[in-house]
Amino acid sequence: MKKSIMVIFIVLFFASILPISEGTSANHTFEITSLTINFDKTNATFIVNYDLGKIPKTYILLFGSKSIEPKIKDIFSNFDYDIVKMNQDETILHVKNISRLENGFYLHDSRKLGASINTIIIYTPDSQDQKKYSNTYLFNWDNVPGIEDYRLLNFLKDDLDINWTENAKILKTDDTTIRVFTAENSIEITLDKNNENALLKISDGRTNNLQVKGGSGENIGKLYIYSTSLYWTPNIYYRS
Repeated sequence: MKKSIMVIFIVLFFASILPISEGTSANHTFEITSLTINFDKTNATFIVNYDLGKIPKTYILLFGSKSIEPKIKDIFSNFDYDIVKMNQDETILHVKNISRLENGFYLHDSRKLGASINTIIIYTPDSQDQKKYSNTYLFNWDNVPGIEDYRLLNFLKDDLDINWTENAKILKTDDTTIRVFTAENSIEITLDKNNENALLKISDGRTNNLQVKGGSGENIGKLYIYSTSLYWTPNIYYRS
């Protein structure tokens, strides 16, 4: 009986833990809920909070967190860091040379992350207040196709790493759907019936949830589209 329980446990573990460190399927089991960055001169401390799911979390609690390291490496491949702490709920990194000193200010230039993050919280030595980043503005629904096409195309290329959009056409097929397409590929952004959310669906099967906010005052009736995730660290400057 004990052997059967152990075999079941091992099977469940491998079925659930492998997606943490392999390919795009990791996004289904490894969701970064927040990244807190504490800047200190040219360096910083990253506190990475995530949700692994119940079975992987239990395994890591019992047997250690080595299986998380490949995913952390993928996400922060653009950073020079040492791991300070890693467990089933968070990873703490000491990140080196993240900022540069220029004219009395430390400057951090935005860097691409290897996965989306819901919220980024920033602390700098010159202020006790936190800066919180979430829900990036993408475009005005009424201005695509139109003067804000570049905003949508930049999001697709820079954030979602979709490289075929350079020569794509953009059409609004009806009041609820925007289509970005070439002869071989396509993307559809579709509003829900309440105009509160939108679904971005790529022809390769990937999907992305977007948030819709209505305008106020002179902008009542207009719809503004936001990304629910962040893909870059923000530009930051501070005194130490």
